[in-house]
Amino acid sequence: MAAAGPRGHLVSTVPTADMRTCLTLVFAAAALFAVAKADAEKVKEAVEKCKSSENLDSLDGLKSNKAPSTEEEKCFIGCLMMDMKLLSSDGQYDAASTKEMINNCEYLKEKPDEKSAALEVADDCAGKATGCSGHCECGPKAVGCLINGMVDKGYEESFARMDKILEKLD
Repeated sequence: MAAAGPRGHLVSTVPTADMRTCLTLVFAAAALFAVAKADAEKVKEAVEKCKSSENLDSLDGLKSNKAPSTEEEKCFIGCLMMDMKLLSSDGQYDAASTKEMINNCEYLKEKPDEKSAALEVADDCAGKATGCSGHCECGPKAVGCLINGMVDKGYEESFARMDKILEKLD
């Protein structure tokens, strides 16, 4: 997705937060907000389901250091976000469901400061992850907001641990 920047140049409208890899960011959001209790097999099942439903042949494009560039990649991210209940059934960011998952996240039970930050970010994104239509557009926008919010609060290390999961997918 692109829009005209201040000098007329096209700029990405997908928030990037260092853009280590977009898929890493999605799975980091999953770890922080949704699937901390889920085992690796459930994550893999969600990935396979979304690859199939969104006609994505490979995760290679999302493993590179760039934002999702195809409609299939954007829709795959949105599908995962819906599967994690970060988006509602109509593809819109769901702050209440996100906060419920944060409150039930085993990992965050031992990290009250990070949990508090995550709850604050979830609320903040309710006003920022808007103006989009459906999971293909709202998924990348919501995950970008959540990740940028956590990075801004100093929790970038939460994303590094997800690299090992990515190596096993596709």
